[in-house]
Amino acid sequence: MTPDQDFDPRRLMAASLTRQLTAAEEAALDTWSASSAEAREEIARTREVWLAMGLAADDPTVRALRRDVRREARLDRPAGPDRRPLVAGLTLLAAALVVGVVLKVQPQVQTYAAPAHAPARLTLADGSHVMLSPGGRLTTRFKAGARDVSLDAGDAFFDVAHDKTRPFEVATSGRALTVLGTRFNVASGGRLTVSLVEGSLRVSQPGAVSVLLRPGQRYVGASGVGGASQTGDVQSDAAWTSGRVVLADASLADAAERLSRASGRRVELTDPSLARLRLSGSLDIGRMDDVGAALEALLPVRARITTGGDLVVSPAAKPS
Repeated sequence: MTPDQDFDPRRLMAASLTRQLTAAEEAALDTWSASSAEAREEIARTREVWLAMGLAADDPTVRALRRDVRREARLDRPAGPDRRPLVAGLTLLAAALVVGVVLKVQPQVQTYAAPAHAPARLTLADGSHVMLSPGGRLTTRFKAGARDVSLDAGDAFFDVAHDKTRPFEVATSGRALTVLGTRFNVASGGRLTVSLVEGSLRVSQPGAVSVLLRPGQRYVGASGVGGASQTGDVQSDAAWTSGRVVLADASLADAAERLSRASGRRVELTDPSLARLRLSGSLDIGRMDDVGAALEALLPVRARITTGGDLVVSPAAKPS
């Protein structure tokens, strides 16, 4: 595939059924597949339907389908004076098989959204549990062989139901999180942070080496390509699910971002110099006026609540 050639994923899918793709074509298709759950679903569905229709004649799946059709139509019996009813039966059975495959691969799609100022506790169709931050949104696409989830906005804590026959994969911030039976927290914001509480988790991104997390580790990745694992207090990363934000020598800019995501209320710093202040502590996010009082006790700032319930933080007035 030449650099000036338009990338057409459907053309590459068709080509992959009849020939070996080049390395550049494989990379392009992999990149498109990793871009969204919709892309992966389209690849899987297209290939399964084409196989059922016999477009890859040497594939074992197609041969098995043909054997089933012949057996059901009893084509191994001696030919009678008129085989047209058998041919018609074969055609109908083949069509039924194709329709059956299409119906099987149709995913069960569900979209969830949390209220603007409150988290949402979700139970997914497979029995997995998710805590979605205020204003968060995710989409699930479940089918027989896969459980694909797209975290479209906000943070989420996942408690994934074990099912070794159906991988659970979360697409977020250009990464794919492949779950191997686990509990983990996903925080977006200025950078992606994935904190593993239990189980194991693989973080993949096109153009970067995959990172395998163990319990007690977190993956931190900026908006570009690549990220790294580090050991940390992953329980504190997930404290927002119980109504608290735990900070350990965090900048006020980082604290404001985390408080905003966890509470669904905007935390605004009126002076750029405030961003460099640092603080540690555990803040209860149930009431923003309590958050403001805590910040005033810890830092040289003044905090006020707007009529809309947001928190505005300004430098403390200097004594005259």
